[in-house]
Amino acid sequence: MANPKSNIDTPLFFLLLSAFILWSSTVSIAQATSQIEVGPTLFKNFQRAGILKMTIKTNTKQLVAKKYKEEWQPLSLVFDNTMGESVEWTAKTRARGNIRKQVCYYPPLKIKFKKKWLVKNEMDSSFNDLKLVVGCKKGDFYGELVLKEYLIYQLYEALTNISFKTQLAEIKFIDTEETWKPFTTYAFFIENQGEMATRLNARWFKPKRLRSKYIYAEQLDIMNLFQYMIGNTDWSVVGSHNVRLIKCNNYPLPLPIAYDFDYAGLVNAPYAVHGAGIDLEHITQRLYLGMCRAAGELEKQIPLFQEKKATFYQIINDFPYLDKKEKKEMIAYLDDFYRVLDNPKSFRRNILDKCRAEGR
Repeated sequence: MANPKSNIDTPLFFLLLSAFILWSSTVSIAQATSQIEVGPTLFKNFQRAGILKMTIKTNTKQLVAKKYKEEWQPLSLVFDNTMGESVEWTAKTRARGNIRKQVCYYPPLKIKFKKKWLVKNEMDSSFNDLKLVVGCKKGDFYGELVLKEYLIYQLYEALTNISFKTQLAEIKFIDTEETWKPFTTYAFFIENQGEMATRLNARWFKPKRLRSKYIYAEQLDIMNLFQYMIGNTDWSVVGSHNVRLIKCNNYPLPLPIAYDFDYAGLVNAPYAVHGAGIDLEHITQRLYLGMCRAAGELEKQIPLFQEKKATFYQIINDFPYLDKKEKKEMIAYLDDFYRVLDNPKSFRRNILDKCRAEGR
């Protein structure tokens, strides 16, 4: 006997179903990321709607020469505060990072302030240091790489609140010993990790042993797809490499946060290589490294990425500091991702069939 004809219009049903999936995904993430007011902090004092122009004075030659020792040395920061007044703050700095110290002439920095000074200046002393990403070498080309990595942070923040905030800067370095000529580079500050966790009403979580299945799956799926979108393989949840975890009260399982994107295909840095054990010829080639999920689970995040597509493209196209050619190449790279995302067969071949039993 034939089934009676349904009263539900089939195309409308699937449209409503897709909308529900997107809504339910967004709601669940919003519940996990209810934010609280934090501040005033160092990072908030550096935040601007546009670019932060700053002069940093330190022994630049010594900083480069001793970057592998990561020794602290004094520096001062000169910039206009949020009131438009020129101020000069004193702190200390050292090189940080692992691979970048080897491949870059100028290493990324950590800048640390005295807690008593922060209290005196009415800032939260719990968050007394910040990371600063600077140009790998002198020249416009390496400045563009910084700008593209900064844009990836902006894309990630637009995708999910479980992300670091960043502040773009244009920094003039002045050698206090006057042995090196001053130079200017694009750079960006990264929100203090404790401040970020506090903002999300969470705490940092570092387990002794970690497996992907013990992490909140929905947020892990979002991070994994984002890493695939930007063509990044230089990360590992299990190895705690370029991924941090926070524990929110709303969820029993920790939430992952990706960072450090200079090896992404979307940046296409000449020094970038794929992560250990990844056999791909070029850094712009993508490989999905996420854990295998039950049928239909990973697909639930497709509407979220589709909904964010226009926002992603607008962030890149409206960015005033990168030339049109570079922006066009970034958009073309994302176009390739969306061709995979929008085609069920391609999505299965390039993502679902590439999943891992444990994940990376």
